[in-house]
Amino acid sequence: MYRWDFDGLARQEFDALSKSGKAAVTTFMEAAILVDPIQYQRHPGEPADPPALLRTLHFGQYHEGLVTFLVHPPDDLVLVVRIQWLGE
Repeated sequence: MYRWDFDGLARQEFDALSKSGKAAVTTFMEAAILVDPIQYQRHPGEPADPPALLRTLHFGQYHEGLVTFLVHPPDDLVLVVRIQWLGE
């Protein structure tokens, strides 16, 4: 099973979020690591075997956030590198 963590800039972005924003990021990332984060929420037409393991996906009840993360399979690590939040 994968684990997730923050890169330095993403940690600062996370720390600046509201309580609900933090909960939304945490809930999303916990769901992404339960399955294969490389395949999580793939859209029709996306390559089955992506050339890069960097993904940007919407999160939040109304898709008010974007999270960018890097998947590093050798360490079972998903590293959050950017968080954008348009919520309150």
